[in-house]
Amino acid sequence: MTKKKYIITNIILVIIGLIFLFELIRDSMRNGDFLGYVNAGNLVLTGKNIYSDILNTWPPFFTVFSVILAFGDEVSSILIRLLWLTGSIISMYFIIKLTIKISLNKTLCFRKKNRNIIFQDPIIIIPLLIILRFILENLANVQINIYILLLACLSIFYFIKNKNVLVGLFLALSISLKVYTIFIMLYFLYKRESKPVIWTFIFLFLINSISIFVFGFDKAITYYIYWYSEIASQLPIIHHKNQSIFGFMLRLLTGENSGQDFYINIFALKSESVKYITYGFIFIIFLFPAFLFRKKLIEKNNSKAILEYSFVFSVIPLLSPLAWKAYFIFLWFPYLLTYIFLFRVQNNLNKTYILLLKSLFLLSILFNVFSTDAVVGAYFSDILESVSCITIGTILLIIIQLIIYRKIEKFDLNTIKYQTLPDIN
Repeated sequence: MTKKKYIITNIILVIIGLIFLFELIRDSMRNGDFLGYVNAGNLVLTGKNIYSDILNTWPPFFTVFSVILAFGDEVSSILIRLLWLTGSIISMYFIIKLTIKISLNKTLCFRKKNRNIIFQDPIIIIPLLIILRFILENLANVQINIYILLLACLSIFYFIKNKNVLVGLFLALSISLKVYTIFIMLYFLYKRESKPVIWTFIFLFLINSISIFVFGFDKAITYYIYWYSEIASQLPIIHHKNQSIFGFMLRLLTGENSGQDFYINIFALKSESVKYITYGFIFIIFLFPAFLFRKKLIEKNNSKAILEYSFVFSVIPLLSPLAWKAYFIFLWFPYLLTYIFLFRVQNNLNKTYILLLKSLFLLSILFNVFSTDAVVGAYFSDILESVSCITIGTILLIIIQLIIYRKIEKFDLNTIKYQTLPDIN
């Protein structure tokens, strides 16, 4: 890395650090989703119906977990939020290290005077800038998604290392908290990886047994039934902030109000009908990746396997019936890996083909990043969300990954272009 590039990357890091510091201080005084977490924990402590608070839409175990946060809020509402947000930033640091290890099978740490220096290479900086919007979205709303992403990354990391007990523990914990990482378990099931699936089921039983210990058997079962029937099984909402494929299809095929006086529907079908149409659409579309990924993994850390993990991370927010912007923090791994393949390794694709892939990549960034309030303003950001800009940007990212997967022999991760630090003494 030239001294000029080194200085630029450090300036960018300082700016990002200042943004994080500002957000930590500002958001520690906000409620966001954290208020719902605290309220849920207080309902457990007072012995009231945990679903009497409209903010509580999470599984019973999450409510039990929230007791810790309720205790912290009782001591100091600002301090507990500050600790929570600081933990989110620390978690993102380890997420980046884990995904680098998964993607390149090594730590991207340059050593100078026996110190590990990370984040000095644009291989980290550019994907970090791409995903910055979703990091800030989680901080602003004081949400748990970054922690869930860390658990998901740990489950993949230990899957590669064949430590199936740890895979089951981390994956079961994430599923018990917010469910949507269940797609990773479904992926393991599809790949006939029985050991991590069995351990996940074992830990799902053990972790959720804590709810039975806290509430008693009858009440716990009642809560789980209520959560499934009255919350999890309800129709996805059409609101423009729901950027899942379900929200997109509802806005496209029904004439219902999406929270904006702006409609994109081409039909006016009933929501129940659209739900089943969406299931059918997902089934048909995913026949292609299902065919591509049909073979059992022989190596868990080769390029094809890593692309499969990345694909699963991409579809997690899309296939969740409800996916706010903050859920798309899961795109960190796909954006990192796609950037590496397109810009940092040698390939034998013709120039037109690689230019097309890079154009799609930039278009995905345009939809996902430049639709933010900070760029286009709150009103136009809502309009862009009404047309499902984040959904479309994520679909483009998935398409790129599938194309790379089919052309994987044209890429060579061993040719990764590392940047060495300059001698600045």
